[in-house]
Amino acid sequence: MKNKDDLIYNLIFSDMDDFYIDIDNYIDDLNDCDLFVREIKSILKKSKAKIVYNNLSVDDQSIIWNIKVKR
Repeated sequence: MKNKDDLIYNLIFSDMDDFYIDIDNYIDDLNDCDLFVREIKSILKKSKAKIVYNNLSVDDQSIIWNIKVKR
């Protein structure tokens, strides 16, 4: 399991704008996917970062969240 704090740091302070986040790496139960996405969106909003593109792709093996962040 990857550290969610590292992800949040990268989303807020990284020079990158496009992120492909494999949500399976950050949550134990796939039913918590919506909670994870809402939590990250809330944190980004508080940090004054804006999500300008948001796409959630679900397949048999993974859940990939593709976002573009504008700071």
